[in-house]
Amino acid sequence: MDRLQLKTASISKIREAFGTPSVSCGVLHHGEIVFLHSNGYADTENKSLANPDTVYSIASCSKGFVSALCNILVHEGKLSWTAPVSAYIPSFQTVHDPEVGKRATLLDLCSHGTGLAPIDHVCCGFFDQYYNKGTDQIHISAHLPVCYDFRSRWLYNNFMLGVAGEVIAAICKKSAGSVLKEKIFDPLGMNRSCTHAHGYPADGNVATGYSVLDDGSLLPHSDPELEDGGVQGASGFVRSSVNDMLTWAKSLMIVESRPADSLKPDSGSYEAYNILRNVEVTRCARRPIIFDEGLKENSYGLGWFRHSLPSKWLGSIGPNFALLQDPPVIGEFSESRLTICHYGEFGGFLTSFYTFPDTCSAVIVMANSSPSRGDPTDLIAQMLIQEIFEMQPKVKIEEYALRAAHTAKLIWPALVHDWVSSRVQSTATPPLQDFSGIYTNNDFLLRVEVFELSAEERGSGPSPELLGFRVNSIKRQTAKLRHYHYDVWTFLPNSRDDLVRKGMEGYMVLPMLLLSFIRNTSGAIYALDWDLQAGVCEGPAPEIGQAVAPVRFMRLWE
Repeated sequence: MDRLQLKTASISKIREAFGTPSVSCGVLHHGEIVFLHSNGYADTENKSLANPDTVYSIASCSKGFVSALCNILVHEGKLSWTAPVSAYIPSFQTVHDPEVGKRATLLDLCSHGTGLAPIDHVCCGFFDQYYNKGTDQIHISAHLPVCYDFRSRWLYNNFMLGVAGEVIAAICKKSAGSVLKEKIFDPLGMNRSCTHAHGYPADGNVATGYSVLDDGSLLPHSDPELEDGGVQGASGFVRSSVNDMLTWAKSLMIVESRPADSLKPDSGSYEAYNILRNVEVTRCARRPIIFDEGLKENSYGLGWFRHSLPSKWLGSIGPNFALLQDPPVIGEFSESRLTICHYGEFGGFLTSFYTFPDTCSAVIVMANSSPSRGDPTDLIAQMLIQEIFEMQPKVKIEEYALRAAHTAKLIWPALVHDWVSSRVQSTATPPLQDFSGIYTNNDFLLRVEVFELSAEERGSGPSPELLGFRVNSIKRQTAKLRHYHYDVWTFLPNSRDDLVRKGMEGYMVLPMLLLSFIRNTSGAIYALDWDLQAGVCEGPAPEIGQAVAPVRFMRLWE
């Protein structure tokens, strides 16, 4: 398709606007691959160029695989969409709303309808490193606080897909990733797809994730810990390539659109039908994600978003949605068109994946940069969609990329301004020994050790770092604290680059950077509050900041 080839320069410009090392993209139209394009380095150290077979983490785009796998097990008679999850995992007893534990089904988990708070930072800390093992998944998930009433509205929650993965593992007596490989990847020939680093192809054509520093230089990430068998694993464990994702898209849409008797028994399409029959159950609407768009559909199925184009809600769980006050709206003067899609971000990777069942079309865009600078995949995907369907008017997507990238650069100075203006000046620093000790939260299996820094470790100047803290005795989950005001301490880094090097890109809101110590009536510190939700989550969530309190850690006394 010539008009797609004409967009390769624009793809490069969008990638460069965000400082992203590489992008890989592909387009399927009327069931045929019509466009493949990659540019940049999948691995900058080794100068490995990206191509359509390069493996990237697709993060939350994994959710469609997990719901399809659940559907296969339902057809095999091993699972039920409507049975309580606690029938498979009796320990899933939700503490703060027992009705969720009693009544929640796989339909509720996969459609994000439990109403439980999505506090990702109670399990995932600096450098996107997980605090606990996968065996703690159920305990942590069952102790999440309530944000909304059960089944009252959509609230995106990665823990619940992690629980779905544990249900699969419990029934099949092997990890969810192993079952996924056995029942979907291998039969569909998705040989470059896996759910952990041990499954990477032998040729080493695997992208490295990166963070982008202020001067454009790159800081490599270690391989994502979001993997099979880990906490939240099934919410985002898939690694895949452009070619494999186009195979996945075509298989889904063939099964959705054609009756089995129209397919040749020896064809790949017939094999896909046998594997994925009735997969449309997972891709139909279950819950609206918002309530104020009239008759336009903006909903969620089971591991899939559904949008009736034109829609301003594309990419609503991605970083650009917060960076662009007026996001691009493609196809405003064109016929309405349904897309079933998803987005993913984790560990220095970004993915946007769209399918259009009416025309058996799909767009997949993958990149290897962290979201704090914005998301090139979101905008590249929308640009390609606009070209495929010749949508009108033509939205100048490159301008939105420049605007999003510029706004991303303003986050750090705005955070510093908030830090300064919210600080009560000239409050005395209390004795350091008041704060030193161990603080625990048994709901989330967390242990925070607060300690005095040695003379050599302390900072200097008017606001020196005097204390440190470490979570779950993990070396990389350590930070230094300076007094903020009263009994509040802060670990705000010295610059944005310092923040990136400390693995804190996910903590760029003030409440997350403050530890508030609580005194009893005798004046002794007995608890520590850390706001790990801070009103921030993926997708629309009205009043979540008021609904979810800071996480409280109780001091252990000797």
